[in-house]
Amino acid sequence: MEVIVSAVNWFLGLGSSVIVPIVLIFLGLIFKVGFAKAVRGGVITGIGLAGLNLITNLIVVALQPAVQALADRLGIVKDIVDINWADAGIAWGWPGVAGVVLGIIVVNIIMLVLRLTKTLWVDVWSYWHGSALAGFVWAMTNNILLGVIAGVLYLVIGGLFSDITAKKFQEFNDMPGIGVPCGTTVQAAIFAIPVVWVLDRIPGLKDLDASPENIRKRLGLVGEPAILGLLLGIIIGIAAGYNVQQFLGLGMQVATMMVVLPRMVSLIAEGIVPITLSIVQYMKNRFKDRELYVAVDCAVLLGHPAVMASSVILFPLYILLAAVLPGVRMLPIASLAVVPFWAGAVVPYTKGNVIKTVIVLLLYAIPFMYLGTLLVNSQTQTYQMMNMYSDQIAQGLQLGSWDMGGDPLGSLIRGVFSLFGR
Repeated sequence: MEVIVSAVNWFLGLGSSVIVPIVLIFLGLIFKVGFAKAVRGGVITGIGLAGLNLITNLIVVALQPAVQALADRLGIVKDIVDINWADAGIAWGWPGVAGVVLGIIVVNIIMLVLRLTKTLWVDVWSYWHGSALAGFVWAMTNNILLGVIAGVLYLVIGGLFSDITAKKFQEFNDMPGIGVPCGTTVQAAIFAIPVVWVLDRIPGLKDLDASPENIRKRLGLVGEPAILGLLLGIIIGIAAGYNVQQFLGLGMQVATMMVVLPRMVSLIAEGIVPITLSIVQYMKNRFKDRELYVAVDCAVLLGHPAVMASSVILFPLYILLAAVLPGVRMLPIASLAVVPFWAGAVVPYTKGNVIKTVIVLLLYAIPFMYLGTLLVNSQTQTYQMMNMYSDQIAQGLQLGSWDMGGDPLGSLIRGVFSLFGR
């Protein structure tokens, strides 16, 4: 068993930009894509993911201090420390991680055979969401098996959500055959479906065209993604109290992201689409009534200009929202990193409408804010059992996050498994 655990941990330690190409090449060979096409597609996809991660990290690192400075200027203070994706440390370090990985692979194959799902969940990197939840349940119940079951259940539900959202993601992003089952990203899409239905029936709002294309048409040069990004960065920098050098620098960083990020997603599409198309065609040739979606990293949803435009607008709005909502004890600074991925899942449903996307995601964040506060003791306990942040916890600090700490689906599953006690 230790050998299996070590092998799984080693593989997962490669990171998404290495894991995804390996899996895609492996799939390409299984589904007769052809050696050259499979290798080229896998490597190009990995390059696109690596570039995308660099750009996404650039903008988050640039904007987080500005948002923190804005909060400081407004005198907003919260007592829970936001550590967001540090939850991945739980995911890959808790004792049952190998059980979650092997469990979802087996269950997914069984569900595909029984036609209970269309999503072939090969996005191994995104298993971390289910494994982090499993770690929370393990710490809560002191039972590894219950943790594994909870983690696999979470991932299974994510796969079913992928079945619902896949067609919309494929058509909007021009990536046939893909599915995105990961974590709070696919939940954002599910949440958007009824909210957008309501928004599309509100007079004045339903006919408002706030797509980047229409903004560019109406505003001319100011509506260009690069110029719009420059202005948004400058405005946030001024609000944060930055000097001229600082806010101009922030503006250029946001502008860079607005231009380069879609090109990285285009690179991912160049690599992944030939492989997914070949897999879909393979299935159609052999199983006339079967349709298969290949699970991919949620980063593929970031290419549309509305994604980052909405995200940059949302960053300061989330700080203000956390400040005014009673009972919310965490200021979402580190957790802002998840916002572009939420936006990527929502814009296909708002048809790229920036205003509707912002409204949907303001509403979507509210349960995260309250659940992240409500479950902070359980989350801190998990870090303590993992010997993570020992000094901070010893000082009496409580540690929380949105993804996975405030995850609505994960919180529901944690609530059910809490009935089993310790």
